Amino acid sequence: MMFHRGRSLSLRRTFLLTSDIIIIAVSLVLAALWRLGPQGGVEYIEAYLGSFIGSCAIFLVVFYASGMYERAALVRKAHSYRLPLVAVLISLALIVLIFYAKAQLNLGRGILMLAGVFIFLFTWGTRHLYGMAVGHGLLSKNALIIGEGKEAEISLKLIAGTNDAGFKVLGVVSSKKIQPGAFIQNVPVVGTTEKLRELVDAFDVETLIVATSLSREPAILRLLRPLRCAGVEVIDYVFLYEMLAQEIPIDHINDEWLMNAAMNSSVIHIRKVKRIMDFLVAAFGLILAAPICLVTALVIRIDSPGSVFYRQKRSGIDGHPYMVLKFRTMRQDAEAASGAVWSTSGDARITRVGKFLRKWRIDEIPQLINVLKGEMSLVGPRPERPEFVDTLAAAIPFYRERLLVPPGVTGWAQVKYPYASNIEGARRKLQYDLYYIKHMGFFLDCLILLRTVKTVVVGLKHNDENAVDPAQQENAEEFAVPAPAKSSGSKSA
Repeated sequence: MMFHRGRSLSLRRTFLLTSDIIIIAVSLVLAALWRLGPQGGVEYIEAYLGSFIGSCAIFLVVFYASGMYERAALVRKAHSYRLPLVAVLISLALIVLIFYAKAQLNLGRGILMLAGVFIFLFTWGTRHLYGMAVGHGLLSKNALIIGEGKEAEISLKLIAGTNDAGFKVLGVVSSKKIQPGAFIQNVPVVGTTEKLRELVDAFDVETLIVATSLSREPAILRLLRPLRCAGVEVIDYVFLYEMLAQEIPIDHINDEWLMNAAMNSSVIHIRKVKRIMDFLVAAFGLILAAPICLVTALVIRIDSPGSVFYRQKRSGIDGHPYMVLKFRTMRQDAEAASGAVWSTSGDARITRVGKFLRKWRIDEIPQLINVLKGEMSLVGPRPERPEFVDTLAAAIPFYRERLLVPPGVTGWAQVKYPYASNIEGARRKLQYDLYYIKHMGFFLDCLILLRTVKTVVVGLKHNDENAVDPAQQENAEEFAVPAPAKSSGSKSA
């Protein structure tokens, strides 16, 4: 871990977000001018400027929550018009519900519908053009991979499997004198590190990806320093994986990396802002969810005997135990015979109502009380049972690091990966938790909350295989720990 960098600004999101802001604003103005003429349109925009700005904000929030900035949406060629169309329709519905409820915030229906047509056509067209540009290698940096081992192979697979990785890998530079002409993942070996400077100049390289251990190859550092000073970007394997997969490969980090990650999560203003946000949102959420909670309590009592709520000991920040509160989704005696076990797909202990509550995450609502009490945060690593923490910490490196921040009702691992029903799944989720710990902040929390809304609406299948990004499916196996012969799974009731 020689290269520690802050969070990378995604070229994809920067380009698409900027274009969407322009498209939405221009579409609304164009619709007003089209309907009312130049003079009338300008006067109308001035009179209802607040409504125009509010409409822009609603469109952008819905676009993000619906996944229009995710890679999966950009590589999906068949029916690519559906997502922009659905996002625009939802945005229009929300604008009608919000603005028409207040007379002073209003937009003409004709202007609104016409703007919606423009926004759909322009956003769909922009994404189509973006996909074509990326497919032809535009917006990509010329890059060389340094190394020839496992890390180099995974790096090449990850870049090849990421539609808009932003790198055009022109060759591999061997640190072990593999002769030019050999191939690694269908990419040619173009030379050795002894001629690194000449290769950078010959291929007009903008980025060097170091996919080898610099502790074992210290001489490479002496070659990289002058190139970095000359303006060549230098990134390591961990940063590449972190940037493209948005998780941390735990087999390739150490205490130095963890210390750098802790420097972010320990910043005092992050914790203060996070706590204020937690309290306000949890209080407001409980008020809004009160009718849902009353109905849920009633159907739980009707469906099966037992209490409405389920209390269970979990490990909080620094490992301090607390009692998490949830709606009961399993039989009252779910663990009477088996003891503490993970919940698995098709778990017979889950009640009929419990299946519905889990699918739509309604069982999680009472945890907002834990948030108000300061035992949990809205966003963070999911809290685990103390007995499982000991088991997982013995099998997974750095597992206790996730206890350094408050546990969350939702988290980066929850929106990126399904329920973990074994040690292998818990290991993969830890890689996402470490990514969150490193980048923890107000805006990332907001993005996770928005994505959680999408996750609840779309739903995640309750098995590990179906929720992994196809571009990363093969890479996931590289970092998996073999599960013990007897591993029966564990999400609590």
